[in-house]
Amino acid sequence: MGGVSSAIENSVCCCHADASSVVEQLRHGRVLEQQAAAARLASMARTKAQRDSGWMPSAVPLLVEAVNNGQTAELRENAARALANLPMCDAANTQIIIKAGGVTALVQLVGADFPYGCRAQACRALGNMCVSSQAAARQVRQAGAVQPLLRALFTEEHPASSGPNLVAEAALAVANFASVDVQCRDAVLQSAVAIPGLQHLSTSQDHGVRVAALRCLTTLAQSSERARQALRAAQVAEQAGDSELESVQYFDFTSSEVAHKQLAK
Repeated sequence: MGGVSSAIENSVCCCHADASSVVEQLRHGRVLEQQAAAARLASMARTKAQRDSGWMPSAVPLLVEAVNNGQTAELRENAARALANLPMCDAANTQIIIKAGGVTALVQLVGADFPYGCRAQACRALGNMCVSSQAAARQVRQAGAVQPLLRALFTEEHPASSGPNLVAEAALAVANFASVDVQCRDAVLQSAVAIPGLQHLSTSQDHGVRVAALRCLTTLAQSSERARQALRAAQVAEQAGDSELESVQYFDFTSSEVAHKQLAK
């Protein structure tokens, strides 16, 4: 048992040492080094084994700063991806992100002035934070995220890449936000474009977009007859199946991969 314990301790120490060097690279490196460091932290944040390595509280303010003021779109996108993955590793990380001003930074990144990939990762991050914490959902609402997320639903271009689909990620983020409580649902339903926009997306040729829109409408239907009518119009019960209507939880895959995994169940 002693040998096993020592091995675990050594593994944690190695992880901590490696993570510390990556954090320092993000803090002091040149732009390309910072981009690589943010990407590395995004990958590390997906691993629950990193939960006790201690690097997250020191890394989060640097990641938020990169989202706010990163010199390149790639740095901002990588930093947003890391912030999106951190709540998946440990829900407690959401509070660290909130305290570092991450909600406001991510809401701004959703805006149309930023590149497609940055906006998609910011949507992922906000959606994952809402799932992990009601306090985060309140912060998202207070930061004015609903309108930027809804506007993202009407983004037409989709670069030919393996990255996440902005429209689907925005719909998933809205669904996660609306699932928190009636106040969050009401914040979405106050927009005149929410229901018709989601109903239109529920017929999208992109399966990931379609599933995300249906999930969002299903959540909103708890508080809205208009949403229930939109669901009936889309014939969700017949066309979607139970697996597509499950409550949205953390999503670290691209929206298309999520949809594929749901159908494969």
